[in-house]
Amino acid sequence: MATFARTLTQFFALAGLATSALLSAPKQAAAWDAIGHRAITWLALDGLSTDMPAFLREPGVRHSIAWQSAEPDRWRGLNNPYIINSTYGDHFIDVEDLDAFGLTLDTVSPLRYRFVRDMAVGRHEHPTGPENNHEPYNEKLDPTGQRQWAGFVPHATAEQHAKLTSMFKTYRILLKLSDENRAAQLEMAKANIMAAMGILSHFVGDTAQPLHTTKHYNGWVGENPKGYTTAKTFHAYIDGGVLALHKLDYNSLKQGHTSTITLEGKNAWGELLNHVKRSHDKMEPLYAMEKSGELQKEAGKAFITERLHDGAAMLSALYNNAWANSAPSDKDVSDFIRYDNFAINQIPEQDRVASAATLPVPTPPPASPVLPLGPVSPVAPK
Repeated sequence: MATFARTLTQFFALAGLATSALLSAPKQAAAWDAIGHRAITWLALDGLSTDMPAFLREPGVRHSIAWQSAEPDRWRGLNNPYIINSTYGDHFIDVEDLDAFGLTLDTVSPLRYRFVRDMAVGRHEHPTGPENNHEPYNEKLDPTGQRQWAGFVPHATAEQHAKLTSMFKTYRILLKLSDENRAAQLEMAKANIMAAMGILSHFVGDTAQPLHTTKHYNGWVGENPKGYTTAKTFHAYIDGGVLALHKLDYNSLKQGHTSTITLEGKNAWGELLNHVKRSHDKMEPLYAMEKSGELQKEAGKAFITERLHDGAAMLSALYNNAWANSAPSDKDVSDFIRYDNFAINQIPEQDRVASAATLPVPTPPPASPVLPLGPVSPVAPK
């Protein structure tokens, strides 16, 4: 009991530190309001390849995926220290701060924890940066660790893209099996795909917002010879205010939008870096447009429209690429059966009756016959 009490005390102390830090420190704000994230998602879904599953074109499914695109911001709304520490950096990458670790965008490892290793080594060797032009990191001023690293949005995107590819593969395997006893599994596979597509949309949309690629994420910081705004309302204005001003949502954005990005092969990392670069290149012009007043005019509307369209095009490409790389081999199907080791008698008897009455029976595609795999013995995965 004493140990449990100490654990609770430590947790609430950490939660208090997290709340205090969030209230007192500048925050890396959300990119685009929910309206912008939904618009990007719907535009991307319009660009799905013709061989994608038909259920993804159902209005209710499209709405669900679009609504899910704001879920990572809802996680952060809990102000929980564990969520802040583990997911806060997934929303951005501050390109200028990479040099504090002796890195550039092109030398960032595509593997998240090797990137963390490289940053940790760089900080250890040069606490104030290789050029001695950075403030040393102070853990006491950052109790939840949200300012410790330069950000991980390309990694979060690549990881979510890989997860979606896996979920598509599971869905296709279940279609091949066409087993009415697996109807609940097929429904869950579809739900997983919908959720993953929404989360992937969020990170792609975040990257398309230029203020998510820079240390100047909420007003210009440091030397400011051009006199750009330092207002701590700037990020929120770009997320939502300017969209409202120009009446930008899916219905106004769909005209003139085309999905112009294609991805070849299984590794999307190079194109994800290009996505970051395109957005970062727009960061200072965005500040310049705010200063000149052009952001409130037609030029500003065109600027923000281009950013939303670029996010949607990138997202369509990732969706289509995940599907293209998810076709299961015969071995994939065999391994799925072996490791899943499912039999109807495992289901609670009362659930079998309920499931049979309420769940649809999966219908396989005409060109996907059941594979003659036969019974297999359970083998533990390596």
